[in-house]
Amino acid sequence: MRSAWRALTLFAYGILLTSCVTHTQDHPVTLSLINAGSLPLHCRLQFGHWVDRDLGALGPGGATEIAMTQAAEDGALYVVRADGARKMMIETIQCARPGNWFGTFGQVDLGPVRAQRARAVDASCAVAAGEERVACRLDRLAY
Repeated sequence: MRSAWRALTLFAYGILLTSCVTHTQDHPVTLSLINAGSLPLHCRLQFGHWVDRDLGALGPGGATEIAMTQAAEDGALYVVRADGARKMMIETIQCARPGNWFGTFGQVDLGPVRAQRARAVDASCAVAAGEERVACRLDRLAY
């Protein structure tokens, strides 16, 4: 009986230790963004300090992929600047109807991606019938 308790105690400690393991290395994250609506959209990757990267126009059913990296210590998402000298921290991804950016843009909520350490993400944006503003959502997080 004593050895059974000892084995059970060691097993419990093992589970506790595994749950306390922190992420120690940055890892790649791929986000696939699709226009799930019937109207064209224009999308942008927004970094801090009013810097952005144009993701281009997405026709109905069109898609683009964004290769990012997630920081181990806090879950922040980033891409490395073209010259390799600096991490560009991603604030959000926004899509809007061409010709009326400020009146129609919507954004992909990256909060769950940052918190849950996903490796692949599927997201979609669309303009619902009778609506002006683009609505975006996370469709799948893969770990």
